[in-house]
Amino acid sequence: MIRLITLLFISCWLISCGSAPAEAPAPAPLPEKAPDAVELSKPLNNTSCLEAVNTNQVEFSWVPTSTASHYEIKITNLKTNLTETKPATTSPTLINLTVGEAYSWTVVSKSTKTNQTATSKSWKFYFAGPGESSSAPNPAQLLSPKAGESIDAENGQFKLTWKASDNDTPTESLLFEIYMGEDFTKVALLDTPKLKAEISNLTVPVQSGKIYYWLVKTLDAKSASYSAIYSFRVN
Repeated sequence: MIRLITLLFISCWLISCGSAPAEAPAPAPLPEKAPDAVELSKPLNNTSCLEAVNTNQVEFSWVPTSTASHYEIKITNLKTNLTETKPATTSPTLINLTVGEAYSWTVVSKSTKTNQTATSKSWKFYFAGPGESSSAPNPAQLLSPKAGESIDAENGQFKLTWKASDNDTPTESLLFEIYMGEDFTKVALLDTPKLKAEISNLTVPVQSGKIYYWLVKTLDAKSASYSAIYSFRVN
């Protein structure tokens, strides 16, 4: 009996003094969230970019986010459909582009803490660039409607007016092609019906409640230039 009690005591002691149970593994750290998408600032959406830096550079700017450590700017030429990706650490940043082309652009937010990214909205613009050389007409100055103006049509029509000049060609010898439509990209790519004029105005049909975009191509005997793209709304 004493022997049995002794054996039980030793068994209990061995169990109580055995190795401690292994601790459960620590949970894997939660992945970092994607950085926030930025708000674009410049060039404004659906406008022509009139100001160039050092002849052919465009200034891109956006509102930085504290959750991103760096960015990528994606710029698509709307005519060729080719996209360039440019790294950027700060806003604004300057990028070389081809004058006389329409583009769309987005900014991708990135972080060194995660592989996840966030993409901004996509904006479009037309890079009119600086004025042409003296061998080409000066880009037409759009007078009416003004950019963003709301206009009243008369019998479903409105007169577009602009101002044209050429350093070596009389104004009365210039010809004009007007491109107008409801799609900014098509107007920028001259992918709308071509309206011709021999003077600096043209009456066009419009519909109430719609927004239109328009530009003027000025031609002399040798070359041509393009105006900015303006938008207007019909009341």
